Amino acid sequence: MTEYDCFEHQAAYIKLVDCRHTAHVTLCQHTPPTEPRIDRINDDFYYVRSTSEIRPYQHGETGTKSDHVRSIKRAFNSLKKLINCNYDTPEHVRFITLTYAENMRDNSRISGDWRRFVRRMQGAYGRFRWLYVKEQQARGAWHLHALLFFDTLAPYMPNNDQDHPVRDMWGHGWVTVEAVRKDANNLGNYLCAYLTDDKDTGVKGARLLNYEAGVRLYNCSRDILRPTERAISFEEYTALAADDHVQELSSRDSIVRLKTGRDLHVRYKLYRTDHE
Repeated sequence: MTEYDCFEHQAAYIKLVDCRHTAHVTLCQHTPPTEPRIDRINDDFYYVRSTSEIRPYQHGETGTKSDHVRSIKRAFNSLKKLINCNYDTPEHVRFITLTYAENMRDNSRISGDWRRFVRRMQGAYGRFRWLYVKEQQARGAWHLHALLFFDTLAPYMPNNDQDHPVRDMWGHGWVTVEAVRKDANNLGNYLCAYLTDDKDTGVKGARLLNYEAGVRLYNCSRDILRPTERAISFEEYTALAADDHVQELSSRDSIVRLKTGRDLHVRYKLYRTDHE
């Protein structure tokens, strides 16, 4: 007997996030409310408008390491979409890592150092869109992982001890410059896995706790391309999935528990929309 698939023939609500070359689709069996259904009273209780009840929030592990990880995961999910929206071909992208030689723990210093670095880089290599992710090492020092998106072929950037202009323009410590893998079908997923998985132990997501809660995880240039989001019908969704030029990259189901204690069954699907 085959297992019943609640999303095979219908979904109450479908959200499409268009990232130019990829599409993130969320299917849900519940329609999001157009108006608030509850009102927060305080950190412990909320008011239900439809029944006039006062109910307690299901805090679970609020404020713990588990909450920290969930918050960072949400930020990385947004980052994946942003990366995919700006990625065209590997030849147009450079991936750089910037470190501080000293044990630099002052988060407020990073934006100024980055702005000066970008001015020097764009003077040398021309205009590009950019985003960077901040990560703290175990000793507490900050370092940056950045993507540079060029509209044309990315320029050659020497990357050796004797000739390293990018390191010289950064001026604060060790720097690496890397090309993007030519088989990176989903650059957002690939790089976010690179930034969160422990390559020594092979444990996925092990480095999530290196990212500080309450601190903006990433920053980007004003001209960065941003995904567009809209609700679509089930008919539009099935037409997208059946398109010969669309390739499904991943699919997963999840049970999302709301603060009210209600569980929602959600399916997340990722498609490549320019598949040959």
